[in-house]
Amino acid sequence: MSSPITAGTPETSRTTTIISILISVFLLGSGSALQGTALVLRGSLEGFSDPVIGLISSSYYAGVLGGSFIALLVIRNVGYVRSFAAFASLGSASAIAHVLWINPVVWVVLRLIHGVSFSVVLVVVESWLNVVSPSAKRGQVISIYSIVYLASIGVVQPLIGIFPPSGFELFGITSILVSLCLLPITLANVSGVATVASVRIRMMGMFRKSPLGTAGVLASGLVAGAHLSLAPRFAQNLGLPDGSIGLFMLVFSVGTVVMQWPLGIVSDAVGRRQGLVLSASTGTLAALLLSFAGGAGPWMTVTAFLFGGFAMPLYSLSIATVNDQLLPEDMVQSAGALYVFYGLGSMIGPLLAAAAMSSWGVRALYWVIAATMATYLGFVLLRISVTPEFKVRGETEAYHSYPRTTFMATNMLQRFVPRPGKPRKVKPSSPPPGL
Repeated sequence: MSSPITAGTPETSRTTTIISILISVFLLGSGSALQGTALVLRGSLEGFSDPVIGLISSSYYAGVLGGSFIALLVIRNVGYVRSFAAFASLGSASAIAHVLWINPVVWVVLRLIHGVSFSVVLVVVESWLNVVSPSAKRGQVISIYSIVYLASIGVVQPLIGIFPPSGFELFGITSILVSLCLLPITLANVSGVATVASVRIRMMGMFRKSPLGTAGVLASGLVAGAHLSLAPRFAQNLGLPDGSIGLFMLVFSVGTVVMQWPLGIVSDAVGRRQGLVLSASTGTLAALLLSFAGGAGPWMTVTAFLFGGFAMPLYSLSIATVNDQLLPEDMVQSAGALYVFYGLGSMIGPLLAAAAMSSWGVRALYWVIAATMATYLGFVLLRISVTPEFKVRGETEAYHSYPRTTFMATNMLQRFVPRPGKPRKVKPSSPPPGL
């Protein structure tokens, strides 16, 4: 069981807990990302159609969305360590089960289960980081968490070139990585009292407060869901060998990690809208150029880096835009609403892109993504022409890299990251009943 943190808890206890959580997140993210790529490639080898693969991918995001709300109840009842252990074990079991029953219907169910498990574990670690991180450093901790999570998605992808998707090995490695994520949490001397608060979801109210930012979150969900689910299929159908597909996926992640902060500087120094225009326009161009790639080579590498670097950070840029329009009392509710917008986009993206690929060929994946970003770019330019001045209703917040994981991480940064200028006081939310 987790032990409570008191005023006298040594700093080393906090540090040990944070490091243990981050190591576990890296292992969990690596295993889950590897499985996502392996499933798409294996599904193609098994003769699954593009719409079926899109449905399998969409079910995972449905599980991620639903799991975020299931997690609140689980954490309240059994605490952090047992919640983490139970759902990490379930995620490991669902990963290995894919090679025992190779059937599209079974895979839809298993991906749903894995999505729920993954989401519950991430809510646990994000809530836990919130509890153990010192208030003044909470934003830094979540930014590090974001980088660790983004790095984990790409770092294991080259294993695709070592172990063929047609075999058992990749699924076994996924199960091993997810199982290993239990060790740092269960063996280290971790601390922290389980604390989560209910989040009310008011989606239309969120859209009225920040149409530009909310639409950006929805668009980023569509783009990320389609890309992360079907990019391996795209590369496979272009004739790339398995090793090149792994490197292809790694390049996207490198681009995302490298370009997060330059885009954030533009957003802070030049303006939120200018940052959104840069992200959407370059992301659209990169997606179009990527759709014309003929195979492995400099063209594909450069365009993949640009796409990862400019399209994927749209989420964090949109969150920063939303935050400038919120008062302190709006922060908690907005996190849940934005997460639902992103989750819905992530579910729709694979279905829409897979249908387009089935009708027009594999290159339609990035045509759909380019059309999505171009539509959003048009909306941004329209808003700029209609309301030229960007009015900040709350207090201007510096850009931060927000992990696209659960509403807990967004909630934490929104409530606790200090903003420049006059310090603001945030009234702590009341503990939920029964705690």
